[in-house]
Amino acid sequence: MKLKTALLAAALGLAATPIAAQAQMRALSDPVVPHPDPESLFTSSDPLLHRNKQAALHIQRNLLKCNEWSRAGEWLTDAYIQHNPVAASGLEGVIYYFTQVAKRPPLDPCPALSAEDPNGVVAVQAEGDYVTILTRRIVPYADDPSQSYTTTWFDTWRFVDGKADEHWDPATLPTAAPPQAATLTPEAAAQQLVDRSAIEQLMWDYVRAIDTWNADAYAGVFTENGAFGQTKGREALHEMVTGMAAGRAERAAKGEAVPPLHHVMSNQTITFASPTRAVVRYYWQTVSRGSPGGPRPEMLAQGWGRDDVVKQDDKWLIENRNVAPDAETD
Repeated sequence: MKLKTALLAAALGLAATPIAAQAQMRALSDPVVPHPDPESLFTSSDPLLHRNKQAALHIQRNLLKCNEWSRAGEWLTDAYIQHNPVAASGLEGVIYYFTQVAKRPPLDPCPALSAEDPNGVVAVQAEGDYVTILTRRIVPYADDPSQSYTTTWFDTWRFVDGKADEHWDPATLPTAAPPQAATLTPEAAAQQLVDRSAIEQLMWDYVRAIDTWNADAYAGVFTENGAFGQTKGREALHEMVTGMAAGRAERAAKGEAVPPLHHVMSNQTITFASPTRAVVRYYWQTVSRGSPGGPRPEMLAQGWGRDDVVKQDDKWLIENRNVAPDAETD
């Protein structure tokens, strides 16, 4: 009866105010719980299935958890056919993404898979040349990213001679946010224009702070516990920029060329989850400065990103900056 009531209330709410109701929905399912001893699932009495399961274990542990992408050729073929719509096929492409775009540092030593992993393994099935791993996926709520629910992800590999040659998962292309203006009152729409302008200024303040290596200004565009990747909190963010600036000064003192950098954000879109929360999506480039008759500018890195921003004391700040988000959620 409770479930039917909840579904009816959700249906009525969506019919009246689709965007607001969607933002307030909460998962009705039981949480996804990883296996207490995940590595025990990667064995079999059948020699072929055991070899394939062990290779899948190395992919899950050494590559996806420990980021040992220099070893990827041990468990992936050169062809490595992808069916993820935002991932190109080929061993070189997947190595480049994780090392040059996501820039995920390897863990040393490499720990075993654990039930505490955010993407903890739930189950492993193997048949013929195929191995499927079911894992937990933790997803933040759109209207309050500090809260989350769990669902299930899968990866399936086809193995050839002990190496993964083909891969499937349920990833989809990023989708455009639905229009919101129709659900807003004139007053709310006017306020959203003001907030949108403030968020655009916030993004400008961010790039100017990092381009000028102003650690105070950089930390100031984040919330007190704001994060950029694994660096969390204003003090840690301040130290990160100070350390990078010191490293550049040290290289310049040795006579190395250390050109100024420009951090470029483009194709920016802002989606409001609530009056005090929004998501900024964009493409980014890091470019060294050039000049007529001088050094040519050089693109050092590029990708897309997602920033969660919040309004605190009438000021918009970055709560989390992610320059290598999961394609399936962004």
